[in-house]
Amino acid sequence: MGDQILCIFFTEIEFNGFCPRDLICFTGRLTDSLRAELYYDWHAYIDDENARDAFCYIVGLAATLRSFGCYPKAKGEVKDFRFEDEYNAIRFAFIVNKSWLLFYFRKPAIESGKYSQSDLRNAFETARETEAGEWTIRLQSVDDVKRLWRLLAIC
Repeated sequence: MGDQILCIFFTEIEFNGFCPRDLICFTGRLTDSLRAELYYDWHAYIDDENARDAFCYIVGLAATLRSFGCYPKAKGEVKDFRFEDEYNAIRFAFIVNKSWLLFYFRKPAIESGKYSQSDLRNAFETARETEAGEWTIRLQSVDDVKRLWRLLAIC
């Protein structure tokens, strides 16, 4: 598949009738494309149509980031997509589930002081803190991803 193949999205509003599930190939800032088959496998793994659309949308957004290298990482059964900064710190990640994406604010993001747990809880009723002190939210739709992206304010 080469290092230039990845998923990106169309949205109904922005592209007159195309849906996020209408995937195309696109060049972007995703890394580890030697594992490009994971994008296809993970997309097929998701049962819920809204969650599949959210997956395509967030991967497409990740492809546009200049300040992060983003890549899929399979750890056994765990389908982990990572956002790695210029210092090789994993600031964010999400885990692919059948009906949602579980998005993580990892320790480097929390310790940066850029994000507030109260802002996260106000924006997402699914916001939780893990035993390890990381923050999570469930992303179940494209609207959830858009709300998260505004909160992250990354590029």
